[in-house]
Amino acid sequence: MKSIITIVLIMLITALSAQVVLDERYHTYEEIIQEISELQANHPDIVSVHVIGSTLGADPYQDPIPIYAVKLSNNVGIDEDEPSVMNAGQCHAEEVLGVEVVMHMLHEIVANRMVDPYNVWLDNLEMWFVPTYNPEGLQVVMDGRDITYRKNQRDNNENGILDFVVGAGGEIDGVDTNRNYGFNWIHGDPFGVGGPEEWNDYYRGPGPFSEGGTQAIRNLAEQQHFIYSINWHSSRTGFFSEKVYYPSNWAGVHPTPDLALSQSIGESVAALIMKEDNTGPYEPYASSGRKGNAHDWFYKAHGTIQLLIECGTQNLQPNNDPPEYLVDDTCERCSEGAYWLFNRALGYNAPGAMLIGNVTDVDSANPLVAEVIIEEADASYFDPRLTDELYGRYWRPLLPGTYTMRVVKEGYEEQLVENITVNSSSWKEEDVQLTPIPEVLVNGNVYSNGNPIDATIIVDNGEYFDADTIDVVNGIFDFSNYEGEHQITTFASGCVPNIQLVTFPAGTYDLDIDLSEAVEVFTEDWEGDLSVWNIMGDWAITSSSIIGDHSVTDSPDEFYDDSSTATITTINPINMNSVSNDVNLTFWHKYYVEHDYDNCYIEYSFDGSNWTELAQFSGVSNDW
Repeated sequence: MKSIITIVLIMLITALSAQVVLDERYHTYEEIIQEISELQANHPDIVSVHVIGSTLGADPYQDPIPIYAVKLSNNVGIDEDEPSVMNAGQCHAEEVLGVEVVMHMLHEIVANRMVDPYNVWLDNLEMWFVPTYNPEGLQVVMDGRDITYRKNQRDNNENGILDFVVGAGGEIDGVDTNRNYGFNWIHGDPFGVGGPEEWNDYYRGPGPFSEGGTQAIRNLAEQQHFIYSINWHSSRTGFFSEKVYYPSNWAGVHPTPDLALSQSIGESVAALIMKEDNTGPYEPYASSGRKGNAHDWFYKAHGTIQLLIECGTQNLQPNNDPPEYLVDDTCERCSEGAYWLFNRALGYNAPGAMLIGNVTDVDSANPLVAEVIIEEADASYFDPRLTDELYGRYWRPLLPGTYTMRVVKEGYEEQLVENITVNSSSWKEEDVQLTPIPEVLVNGNVYSNGNPIDATIIVDNGEYFDADTIDVVNGIFDFSNYEGEHQITTFASGCVPNIQLVTFPAGTYDLDIDLSEAVEVFTEDWEGDLSVWNIMGDWAITSSSIIGDHSVTDSPDEFYDDSSTATITTINPINMNSVSNDVNLTFWHKYYVEHDYDNCYIEYSFDGSNWTELAQFSGVSNDW
């Protein structure tokens, strides 16, 4: 009897450890390539296949794998002056339904290319589809090695093999590509551990955009200026299944400036996708977490309203009888939401509230790459929302209302357009012509006590443009800029910084700068301890520095607590009785705090009780 029990146990163990292979209904990477290639060969007028990047590989066990995107449009070989939209099918390896939704839409649109509304989309949109941007992970799942695998195949421990544990979690290798985008990447690790030792399914990677998949999506987005996008996901736990997430309301209390627009779009898409059990539509929610994901980055970088749609139920890879029924049914239901988004981009059988226009040079009529700011829907953390280089075109989805638009480009006069009325029935077109500002060549010298010296000049170019930094060697400098008033800051070792407002005329301008010798009354290089400072919070000496070996940080563990205040204050007053009224405080710093909600302050006090603010910083400055 004992021998029989042993045999039964061995059989059970063998069965549990056997590979599980997904149904043939699901696309392998090779089948994706074959089908999109056939679509292009059979319909070259409306289908174009592009390699938009590749995985980075994991030498020696994984060669780089091309990442494909398919463009659907009439005149598909031309980058037309039309709205662009994108659907990305698979970022997490196990979430293969995203591949099927994208492939379904590709085939359906092409098959119905002569029928409304498909022909309307082809005539007036540029539609982009990325079936997978994690083909490495797709291989692990489709080969049956682990159908619960989530990440790509980055070799984190560099041992030359793919280390993973069959079953959810515990992976040594791989990166979660939806924690790898460049906005809030620092928060992408829910376990608070960075580096290759982080063995979990949500590892954010060694740096923002460190992975080939996220690089490919980033580059495509920068080229195409997508108005709307969908990233298709599935929920392994079922807690997030059949939901539509739109950007965003962090922690439920930090909304984006145009949350109402995103909400209206998310709710409209969700209402059109019925749940698998037909009990109602998908549920819409504002995304609430900051973790280096795609939709936050798309919104911050380009103003793209990207939805994260969790399609399907906890059954990530349905395999019903017949096996293809539930997969096809899920694809058909989900595509209804995506198709409404196409209509919304055109104002075709959907609200059409959109501000559009071209920005051109008033003299040449040439298109310009300029920043377009809608003041009622702007935030300090936005990247410049730029017009495209071919047409100078901008597209701004909005809710009906009245708006103010500011258009800026370095070397051109700023243009402010007020009282723009946008309604839901049609696009509002507002073309803008910018007037060039005459150039100026600035020449000069920097002295101290009559002697030429090495120095650095910072030229402030206004709120919307980066400052210029000019290195002065042996007292001599020259640089190009534009007519108008600029703040010029000059500093050199051992000298008092000089700050002045200078009005540059067109043509050439001579500028001589004389720096006074500095009298140093206080300095701190953080090479010692903190014994001369009063501290509140977690301040500590760190080895990160631009001068010497050390600096001080309020967050030695990388993150600071919610609702916390950290201050560091000199114990002894700084005696300035021996110096003139021309006093400067100079310091090196960098910071990473939540934009607009958390702040860094520099303050001074004459009595230690009443404090006056000298400077304030918020957001991100990664460089010293």
